[in-house]
Amino acid sequence: MSTERIAQFVVDATYESLPEEAKQNAKRAIVDCLGCAVAGSAEEGGKLLTQYIRDNACKPEAGIIGGGFKSSAAEAALVNGMLAHVLDYDDVAIPTGGHPTVALLPAALALGEKLHASGRDVLLAYIVGFEVMCTIGKGVTGRHYGLGWHCTSTNGAPGAAAVGAKLLGLDLSKTRMAIGIACSLTGGLKQNFGTMTKSLHAGHAARVGVVASSLAQRGFTAVENILEAPQGFAKVLAGGEECDIPGAAQDIGKSYMIASTLEIKPYPSCRGTHPGIDAALGLAKANKFSLDDVAEVEVRGSAWIPSAAQYPRPKSGLEGKFSVEYCVARAFLDNDVGMKHFTDEQVMAPKAQELVNKTNYVVNPDAAGFVPFEVVVKLKDGTVLSHTVNSMLGDPSNPESQETLFSKYRDCAGAVLSAQEVEKSLDMAANLEKLDNVAALMTVLCKTSSGK
Repeated sequence: MSTERIAQFVVDATYESLPEEAKQNAKRAIVDCLGCAVAGSAEEGGKLLTQYIRDNACKPEAGIIGGGFKSSAAEAALVNGMLAHVLDYDDVAIPTGGHPTVALLPAALALGEKLHASGRDVLLAYIVGFEVMCTIGKGVTGRHYGLGWHCTSTNGAPGAAAVGAKLLGLDLSKTRMAIGIACSLTGGLKQNFGTMTKSLHAGHAARVGVVASSLAQRGFTAVENILEAPQGFAKVLAGGEECDIPGAAQDIGKSYMIASTLEIKPYPSCRGTHPGIDAALGLAKANKFSLDDVAEVEVRGSAWIPSAAQYPRPKSGLEGKFSVEYCVARAFLDNDVGMKHFTDEQVMAPKAQELVNKTNYVVNPDAAGFVPFEVVVKLKDGTVLSHTVNSMLGDPSNPESQETLFSKYRDCAGAVLSAQEVEKSLDMAANLEKLDNVAALMTVLCKTSSGK
């Protein structure tokens, strides 16, 4: 049975059994996620949720990143998950169907801080959750994502429950209960991409993981075979079509997907916009032309990308993160795409809007995934320039360097923390397995921007 097989993996996994590459990639993902979360604490959506949790004070068990206070483990997971995802700058793993670390790590850190867990314990729980989320994703994502579910949340919730089960030391039966509870509490609709609610999905998944595992620890019950049951996760959320939960579950633990599928983002926008950015930057580097001479821009990619990057004519910073057209235009305008480019003012800037309105998405029937992706510029004199990318920056075959990752962390965390706090937290996160208590890391990360 699929749920039993997955739960058994959670129970049996040990730190010593983890491949070294899995540990190293996990720490890369953790550094990346924490940087995104610290920067996210300064964003409007993050501030609104943080204040809501502050106003509804709970038992102080775990820190709110950038908030300067503690709340319950469940509410800390909720806020920190949203903060990590609000910039859409966090990692991706194709088997999960979305963004794994923002759903998993906040649950691990919140429960870890409450339990005074070591860095090794948190690292193990995070990796276990990653593999569970990937396994479930492999079993359902194609159909599931196409129906409009946001897989970061839907697949992330049972993944986060596995994180909690591992940290709480649940046995096989209670781990199955935790997964069962989480699958009934999951949710998240892609239609909300381009709004604050999209990042709330990640926090919701993390919170569900904490709640589900904590309830299971107390004896709360759920169906034991929720993933494969006739009215369970695969059947209801993915229509039961094109799903292979049993096949995916059989492979769990045989190899570690975190070692081969993790993608660290170079740009703070939907991953579906990234091949367009890479292609635009490549075209601009290879050709000299004035943007005043551009008559039309075509972006040519797979049919599924616009279902995620669903704003061809964005009107806000958040919508801009989900617009291939804007991201390509911004790459041409500034030869860069960074956090500063996703404000309402930047998206609505006259030059940006002019170029966006000249840019149109054309489906390439031969493209099935992110790549191949082509950007074609047609100049007013009839000249046609084009550039195609077949591998995106940041994907497993073309990863960013450790130095680039650390620079990204410093850039993100430096928006809130002092230079000394940035370096101290980076060292702790990059060497997480050496921490006796993850609370030391959270103490640094939970300072407010006024403490700079």
